Amino acid sequence: MFDFISKLREELPKFKNILELGSEKGENLELLNGYYEIVASEDEKTKTRYLKDEFIDIRVIVIDKIKIDTHKRFDCVFSDKTLDDCSLEQIKESFANQKNILDENGIIFHIFDNEKKNKDEVLSCLGENYKLLQSEKVEEIFYILAKSL
Repeated sequence: MFDFISKLREELPKFKNILELGSEKGENLELLNGYYEIVASEDEKTKTRYLKDEFIDIRVIVIDKIKIDTHKRFDCVFSDKTLDDCSLEQIKESFANQKNILDENGIIFHIFDNEKKNKDEVLSCLGENYKLLQSEKVEEIFYILAKSL
């Protein structure tokens, strides 16, 4: 399994706040919660019920992964294959909207499935909003870690 926490810790100090887009069953929540203040999210209220019941100490919100419509600000936006089913145009829009909720020098960290997305095409979606810090193919995935400009 890819050790995303060690990569994230290289760029984001302990106790910073992270929004996880598409938390699903919470596979990453406990790992993230060990180092950071984490907010879990799903795009439908019915999907958040499990997370709220299972992870009572973690805040769970309903948020659209493209529109990112929240007034709360974060040091990092994280996702694990949540954006795989989005078009490149949707990914570009999501990245732009993520920038709007990041604190100064905030970062994004997204993991993609190699079979579903092309790394170079996803990197082109960063545009002028971000400076790429790290990106690497690891087994069947690739990740991008970028800083907001």
